[in-house]
Amino acid sequence: MIELKRTKINTHFTLETRIFIEEELNNRSSITDIAKALNRDRSNIAREITRNRTILMPSSYGKTSCCIHKDVCRNRHIDCDKTCQRFELEICDNLKASPHVCNSCPNKKCRKAKYYYRAKEANAQYLSNWSKNRTNLHYTKMELNILNNDFYCLVINTKSIYHSLCVINSMGYNFNIKTIYRQIKNNRLRLKSSDLPRTRRKVKHQEIDKDYKRNIEGHTYKDYLVIIKNNPDIIEWQMDCVQGIQGTNEPVFLTLQIVKIKFLFVFKINRQTNDEVVKKLKTFNEILKSDKLNKLIELLLTDNGSEFINLEKLIEGIGTDHIYYCHPYSSFEKGSIENNHELLRRIIPQGVSLSIYNEEDLQAICSHINSLFREELKGKCPFDLINSYLTDKTLNKLGYYQINPKEIKLIPELLGEKNILNIKKYLTPIDIRKANIRFINENL
Repeated sequence: MIELKRTKINTHFTLETRIFIEEELNNRSSITDIAKALNRDRSNIAREITRNRTILMPSSYGKTSCCIHKDVCRNRHIDCDKTCQRFELEICDNLKASPHVCNSCPNKKCRKAKYYYRAKEANAQYLSNWSKNRTNLHYTKMELNILNNDFYCLVINTKSIYHSLCVINSMGYNFNIKTIYRQIKNNRLRLKSSDLPRTRRKVKHQEIDKDYKRNIEGHTYKDYLVIIKNNPDIIEWQMDCVQGIQGTNEPVFLTLQIVKIKFLFVFKINRQTNDEVVKKLKTFNEILKSDKLNKLIELLLTDNGSEFINLEKLIEGIGTDHIYYCHPYSSFEKGSIENNHELLRRIIPQGVSLSIYNEEDLQAICSHINSLFREELKGKCPFDLINSYLTDKTLNKLGYYQINPKEIKLIPELLGEKNILNIKKYLTPIDIRKANIRFINENL
């Protein structure tokens, strides 16, 4: 027997494998010999043959029927296999034994139904069944009810498939995230693609000069990469500002994040200036220093905004000279904090005034964002890992607390009616749709 290249066990059969099976069946090889050549279990080969074999009905010449009742039936006719309700196929006794096909049968004049294993037909039948099995839903009524109710409500509130599946699977289920995404795309569930974030097409931007416009030797992104490589255990933070509406006297949010655990801090400053940023950083640094067990900022990566341009003042406010700047127009270089901004924008979209939000609102936002399960953290949330950096006493001072996974909300309703009215004040209905925002209570 010709040896075929051995394949891994429990992988799908390929067309090449099926051609090999057909050739061996034509040469009267046994299923056991074929299984050994393919490094497969004998039962796998037997199932493949019986599942994907094709039937060949005998010729109608001489009005011969292949029904077992043909000798006693009064309604004999040529197409009785298609029209008669009593039709039962008469199978050759040889087909009851292995290999269950007629590929190597020498009797070519047999008037009974024949089964043949043909590689191309078997492969086409396999692909058809494979597609159907993944299109249809194979859930019980209880599982479907969970997906269309509990899971649906969780995704609507958190806008996170991963977090919602972690919560549902903790109840004893085993739903697969790739399968869920495919079924949402095919409109098989109550949840629709429009209910999820990142449904819009990305816009191609024009190429922009990304060279530094000032001398920051020793504090460039290239220097930052060198420090990270030489000090893999250094505590890395990222910093940015989140704007509302454009204006010199408009307040903004100053955001800081511990990169390794994705833990976000959000503070409100009255104006987007260097003095306001330094003032807030000093206050935050004093809170960190108030407990000796807290780990301080050892390295900070930020952008080239005007509020961060005075390097000497930033060093004074933070207490470290390991401050580095991304390239201009390169927010992806600090993508970790930008991803958390995306979560924040699900609650407060871009283009609204930030003047109405107080410290309690920002504490609630951070508490909910930091309680969200993350795939990057292997199913944990930032709150599960924060005790390695900050004490509970410090978190209490900041007003941050962990939220029950089932009660997390990353939607405008988190901050109540005032937030919804503020959004509708500054954004048109078209802008709201573009921001992929849906209000649960449309009467507000």
